[in-house]
Amino acid sequence: MRIRRVIFNFHLYMGLAAGLFLVLSGLTGSMIVFREEIETLIHPEWMQADMASNNSNAVSLQTVLDTVKRAYPQDKLLSVRMPRGSQQTYLLKMNDAHGLFVYVDPYSGQLLGGHRQDETFMGWLALVHTELLIGEPGKTILGVSALLLLCMSVTGLILWWPRNGKISRGLKISWSAPTKKLVFDIHRALGIYAVLFLLLIAFTGISLVFNKPVAEFVNFLAASPPRPTPPPSNPDGRGQVNLSIDDLLREADRILPAPTTWVNFPQTPQASVVVRKKLPEEWHPNGRSFIYFDQYTGKVLFVENALTASMGTRIYNNLYPLHIGETGGLTTRVLQLLIGFSPLILFATGYIMWRNRSKVKVRK
Repeated sequence: MRIRRVIFNFHLYMGLAAGLFLVLSGLTGSMIVFREEIETLIHPEWMQADMASNNSNAVSLQTVLDTVKRAYPQDKLLSVRMPRGSQQTYLLKMNDAHGLFVYVDPYSGQLLGGHRQDETFMGWLALVHTELLIGEPGKTILGVSALLLLCMSVTGLILWWPRNGKISRGLKISWSAPTKKLVFDIHRALGIYAVLFLLLIAFTGISLVFNKPVAEFVNFLAASPPRPTPPPSNPDGRGQVNLSIDDLLREADRILPAPTTWVNFPQTPQASVVVRKKLPEEWHPNGRSFIYFDQYTGKVLFVENALTASMGTRIYNNLYPLHIGETGGLTTRVLQLLIGFSPLILFATGYIMWRNRSKVKVRK
């Protein structure tokens, strides 16, 4: 009983400490599960290509880059999301990952507009979900909250386990019971039904914030070597070869014949041009296969095929799609949306139970 009391207090105060952050993260996460569909619905002028000009002959990526450079000469290109369907536009990220977003029609090459991420509703929600609008400190707070959620899920499972062995009682809600009993039943039953999903969300969420320690932990469990580090670009090759970005994309297609999802541009003299691809067998929506090119000579520096990577790397690569519900298509995305409301219900019922207990102690 003494150990159970310690576990109970641990569970209670972790919930009170991290509850509001978990509620906020859960609700915003539920909404951004369908972020792309919602943004297309709200902002079709940016997200949808002009089908009237769709003659199946897309303009070159270099043409797109030149157009954006003329329109935004003071901004630095970070990455380009390639169109993944006949109706999707180019998305160019400028300056940083959450900076200026610029959209270009893939058929006409027309500049469709631009905005900062926090200037759209869904972009603002995504920033709340990932960093609480305060950057790295917010990411750390959410990472620690996810760690506390992991501990709460384990301690909650221990507290739920009936001492008399009658498991069925912990799975039922007595809707006609008095209010205090009803609140307890809801908290207990929802907690056990959601615990596996919460454990999964918590661990995958931790991996997105504390990615290096989690990757090392996964590699340790899988007895796998760390992910290889690509060699840097050599500034001595500056000006030797003048390859266009479209030449690099054609070479990338030859090496890995799969759709290109993103192209990342170098931000330092030693960085590479990185072409990211999604192989058909991958769960990750953006793919985790990369081809690194020397930014000066266009030489292939390294090829990372997600399907032939080490076991630890393959496991780690699947944590993000598990977190966002991409692994089972629409079904798991809808399930992920629903699970996002469980922290709110669990926090509310837990808080009510805590307040009821506090009132009893005051009376005594």
